[in-house]
Amino acid sequence: MIKAGFCNAPACIQKVADKKLKTLHSVWYARLVRRTISFLVRTPARNSIVKLINLNVPISREDGCIIVICHTPWKRLLVQWCLKENFGLVIGGGRWNDERASIQKQGTGIAELRKLISHLQLKGRIIATADVFNDLNNCPVEFLGNHYNSSLFAERLATLAKVPIFMIIPKLSNKSIDFISGPVFSTHGVKPKNAVITRQIISFFEMEIEQSPAIWSYYVK
Repeated sequence: MIKAGFCNAPACIQKVADKKLKTLHSVWYARLVRRTISFLVRTPARNSIVKLINLNVPISREDGCIIVICHTPWKRLLVQWCLKENFGLVIGGGRWNDERASIQKQGTGIAELRKLISHLQLKGRIIATADVFNDLNNCPVEFLGNHYNSSLFAERLATLAKVPIFMIIPKLSNKSIDFISGPVFSTHGVKPKNAVITRQIISFFEMEIEQSPAIWSYYVK
């Protein structure tokens, strides 16, 4: 359905100058595709569905790194792709009780954090969500018009492991799920309690979501 172009925006919408109409269509399109994928990824068709992922951004497979994303409508598909491609570990809440559990980490506890640092130093990759907030007061940020305290998990873990942080955003195109590449942050010389990188990450995601609301899962439900 997607690769055949059945859900492509009609020519009249592609040519229209009204940005709001284009935004509404992109959100509608993402909702339709997301629901279809959520169903198919639970079926034997999942191996075909994961082929929609098109990793079109430069991320080295030779070095350890942390890859941060925002809350994405394509999380379930990305996790299946990471599992199939043995791409990296995924920091995620809750408990996955199927084969995905082999790549899920909670990111809590001293013992697990040590294992994550070791994984990164052995050239492994970890995918973490950036727009995660808590009740602390160590990294206040403004995000989409609201005030929060941002989690420093990704920055602190990368700093301790001395690996870079890559920023990517999965974005649905007409025929695949491509990626927007953001800044890459080196953590060499960065103090573990610093919050400069995290604030830049949140600011980047906010800007991209404002420009393309369909990339954020809370707008695509």
